Amino acid sequence: MDHAFIQVVMRYIHIVSAIVLVGGTSFVAIAMLPSMRLLEDNLRASVQKMAMDRFIRAVWIGIAGLIVSGAYNWIMLAPSYKAMGPAGNILIGIKVLLALGLFAFVWAFRIGLVKVPIRAYLIINLHIAAIVILLAAILRTLRAAV
Repeated sequence: MDHAFIQVVMRYIHIVSAIVLVGGTSFVAIAMLPSMRLLEDNLRASVQKMAMDRFIRAVWIGIAGLIVSGAYNWIMLAPSYKAMGPAGNILIGIKVLLALGLFAFVWAFRIGLVKVPIRAYLIINLHIAAIVILLAAILRTLRAAV
């Protein structure tokens, strides 16, 4: 199989996974939860549980997609990060650690180790994701300059 084809597929998986995770989380935080206030308590709890149970499947698939494609991309781009010097290695290291920390936070919340209100959980996720995306943009710009 062509190396360039695999790179395109992995980049596509990485971007689509990020879109699903960040977009889905944004939708839940910005649109779904505030709209749920209009429902009666019993109905709200049922709808919220059903929606979150369905969304969590997409979350696990998205996390798997990000881990696999991210590891591949990191290996393939290692020479670029090395060429950037310490800044490239520091930025990619922070990006990966934040992403892994976010995945651990999602897992810990899901199994009940972290007990915070759902709104706080979503806002924390979105802020960490925004930082990871910012680091990705900076790394992309620095790679293009090398």
